[in-house]
Amino acid sequence: MEKLLEATIKLIQPDMVVSFGGGNTVNRLMKEVAKENLDITVCTPSEVTKETCLELGFDVKELDQVDHIDLGFDGCDSLDEALNVLKSKGGIHTFEKLYAQKANNYVILGPRERMEKKLNPDIFLSLEVIEPAIAQVIDYVESLGGKAKLRQSSDVAGMVRSKLGNGLIDCYFDNWDNIDEINQKLSSLNGVVGTSYFHDLVTAALLADGDQVIQKGSLK
Repeated sequence: MEKLLEATIKLIQPDMVVSFGGGNTVNRLMKEVAKENLDITVCTPSEVTKETCLELGFDVKELDQVDHIDLGFDGCDSLDEALNVLKSKGGIHTFEKLYAQKANNYVILGPRERMEKKLNPDIFLSLEVIEPAIAQVIDYVESLGGKAKLRQSSDVAGMVRSKLGNGLIDCYFDNWDNIDEINQKLSSLNGVVGTSYFHDLVTAALLADGDQVIQKGSLK
């Protein structure tokens, strides 16, 4: 991953507004960027990342305090060759999309094997859903031929809640060949706040392949 971090740092210039997501790769990137003493403004959809950024001495702003984001960096759970992404496990995809939409360049970082021809069906599609709609949404997923389960907390009894206090429903299908159609139908349901499928938001991916860094897509 060292070459990946080196290539990524070269993209960051003084006076940029940079968004950092979550995950180990982004965490390592932040620490390396901090060593460069670049005069940048940082924002993030992750509370954990925010705490790290403050500890590292970055100038941290909230999303509504910046009028644009020059570069957004994040990881993913699955990535296809068209740069569609599933960002399901972290449970903050609604906020991550807001940052991605505001970024001139939204760049996915990860290992080369993370990218496949099609999205990995072992990775679920996660829905953020208001509590009164949970049962209806689960029934609808099953009517589409999928399986759905409410994400439960491993620490305390009860469901996992998003930053907004909503539930997370994890949806499994045999494959993601029709994910655009599935995502559109689920997104249109009353009570669904957001989904973990990112379509037409990623501008580029930097992928570590041994000692090489492969770039997919282009930067504006």
